[in-house]
Amino acid sequence: MKDNLIKFRVSKIEYLIIKKQASNSGISVSELMRALVFNYKLSSKLTPEEIVCYQLLSKYADNFRRISNLFKLGDTTGVKEESIATSKLIREHLMKLK
Repeated sequence: MKDNLIKFRVSKIEYLIIKKQASNSGISVSELMRALVFNYKLSSKLTPEEIVCYQLLSKYADNFRRISNLFKLGDTTGVKEESIATSKLIREHLMKLK
């Protein structure tokens, strides 16, 4: 149980930076300070764009798993079709980045 309180002074800029870092990491200022003092690894919250990117990567992983399963079954026609469909999907999303 955390009952003890530590106070320290910071400038307005330092205060804003600390608040922003805590917010980006999805933790409270207290948790941020403990993490920094005890050398815990901090991670940032994902941005909406990063979430979409990971969702797409998950879809691609599923597609490649399907392709792999088709190879195991010896279905070369299905492998070709699934590979082409996955390739087109990746290309469509890459075109959005240009």
